[in-house]
Amino acid sequence: MARLVLLSVTANLSRRLLIWVGVPGMLLFGGVIWLVSVRSFDRVRDQTEQLIRAMVETHAARLDGSLYRASKIAELLAGALESGTVREQQQLETLLGQMVEKSPEFYGSCVAFEPESFLPGERLYAPYFYWKEGKVQFEQLGTPEYNYFEKDWYKTPKGNGEALWSEPYFDEGGGNALMITYSVPFRRGAEFWGMATIDIALSQFAEELARIRVGQTGYAFLVNRTGRFIVYPDAKLAMQGRIQDINPELARHLLTTEKGVMRTRDPLRNEEAWVAFAPIQNGSLALALVYPREEVLLPAVRLQSEMFVLGGVGLLALFGAIFIVARSISRPIAQLSLAAQEVAAGNLNQRLDIRAGTEEVRNLANAFRKMTRDLKMRMQELEYTTTVQQRMEGELSAARSIQMSLLPKHFPAFPERTEIDLHAIVQPARAVGGDFYDYYFIDADTMCLVIADVAGKGVAAALFMAVTKTLLKANSVHAMDPAEMLTRVNEELNDEKTGMFVSLLFAVLNVRTGELRFCNAGHPAPFLISAAGRRRSLDGQSGVALGAWRHLRYAAQVHQLEPGDTLLFFTDGVTEALNPQEQFYSIRRLEDLAGSFSGRSAQQITNAVAHDVRRFCAEHEQSDDLTILAARWLGQQPAPTTLHNHGT
Repeated sequence: MARLVLLSVTANLSRRLLIWVGVPGMLLFGGVIWLVSVRSFDRVRDQTEQLIRAMVETHAARLDGSLYRASKIAELLAGALESGTVREQQQLETLLGQMVEKSPEFYGSCVAFEPESFLPGERLYAPYFYWKEGKVQFEQLGTPEYNYFEKDWYKTPKGNGEALWSEPYFDEGGGNALMITYSVPFRRGAEFWGMATIDIALSQFAEELARIRVGQTGYAFLVNRTGRFIVYPDAKLAMQGRIQDINPELARHLLTTEKGVMRTRDPLRNEEAWVAFAPIQNGSLALALVYPREEVLLPAVRLQSEMFVLGGVGLLALFGAIFIVARSISRPIAQLSLAAQEVAAGNLNQRLDIRAGTEEVRNLANAFRKMTRDLKMRMQELEYTTTVQQRMEGELSAARSIQMSLLPKHFPAFPERTEIDLHAIVQPARAVGGDFYDYYFIDADTMCLVIADVAGKGVAAALFMAVTKTLLKANSVHAMDPAEMLTRVNEELNDEKTGMFVSLLFAVLNVRTGELRFCNAGHPAPFLISAAGRRRSLDGQSGVALGAWRHLRYAAQVHQLEPGDTLLFFTDGVTEALNPQEQFYSIRRLEDLAGSFSGRSAQQITNAVAHDVRRFCAEHEQSDDLTILAARWLGQQPAPTTLHNHGT
């Protein structure tokens, strides 16, 4: 019976190969060649588009990086003045000159002061160092002829109260060059003191764009936030013309934060072109690379032509080969077809004996035998892997239960202590994580608060968490001196030689007086939120994470709380949470949210933070453990007659 089936299948296959593949095969092959050529054309075109997109993004990032480095130099200079590091005229001018000399990629830098603020009796004082003819030159901009108080680079950031990039301008009487300026206001205390600046000459941008190779006849240009050409091949339009007046459709894309590739008219030659564009965030600029359409499509056109030629040759050879192929492979193919049906029915133990005259069919038969063996082996491996995975999931579930049992989770934590209101939340990024918190009384008036983040996740981090937590409790006798306590715990963690470390913040609060002592070992600083809703970060001295090195000394800070003040502790799983756009939640967002916590209970605060983080992340997977601890001091209360320690 099986032999009759095999003969029938073989005859049918041969007939179909000769009748259905012979003549129609040529038409089919021709259609395939056409389809493949069209798709190849599209693919090469898309690859070319991706290439020019990557090129414009690379060059935009390079320009953006240069502007970013310039802004950081100005910000560091402003910070040095605000901190009091620079106090004398000679010291300032020496520092400014050295900074410009070490940064030849920038045009110059200036520090301009308010009247009589740095030098008593001097209304105008603005030392300026800049590059000219390959040397660093010095000029005092504070002259009656150059009233820098009226310059946009000075008065606009001063009015806005924040650092800004200026519009391009010609600094007549100053640098005497076309440039843009990054200005950073600095203060003495709460009083505005002056402006630290750094200049970038527009000629630098022109040189950078001239080095960009844009195809054979393409070009690059740069516009600012208003659409004005900063660098453009037509010198008459540079600093004069606007992209809106030449190509409004292209302008709508360039003047936003979009990046991409657009098929439009060449702004310079009014021909069909592809324009790749990308924003330069620092400086509010946009870079565009213009490629003529013919150059972009040339590789795709060549490939399509070659495929048509090869397809024609293939069609001629196809019909002659079909007859020979039909005779040589019909019977083995029929056997393979029947064997495939057996495999599909679940029979993986069959024997396949095929003797074929062509090497390709023999290879196919051997591959089929190997596939059957491998499939059988994979089925066995899958069954074993499923069993192992189920066991591991059970063990991880048990590990998570044990980890959670180590953390205090009964709230209100101390119902008999009306001086303090506590609440905490922990959400591991995996089945088990390395974040933990703790709180406990060491005497009737003194409470310890702990929040920590072990480097890493999983079971290893959870075990290191348990060791750290145990060492903290074991050294509670030194809790009144948080710095000494963390010093001892650090030494003991280094004795374990685990190669792991933990950022940790340990605080000691006197619930009777409101005195707070805490020591920070590389952990994000907590927020102090007053009863009136004012908030500030307790970002004093921070030490190195525990377990990183031996013989480290830590320093403690002391703060006096007022009734109604709330301490908000958190791990970097909060501030570094990512949304679908790969943006961080950030300290700034948490600080803004904390402004609405006035009068709220500790549980309301932790729930509000956790809810806002989830809303920010949307569908993005949690990337790190998230832990939040809020402690609200309500003021002095009568001492309790008994003490119930709900900590762990």
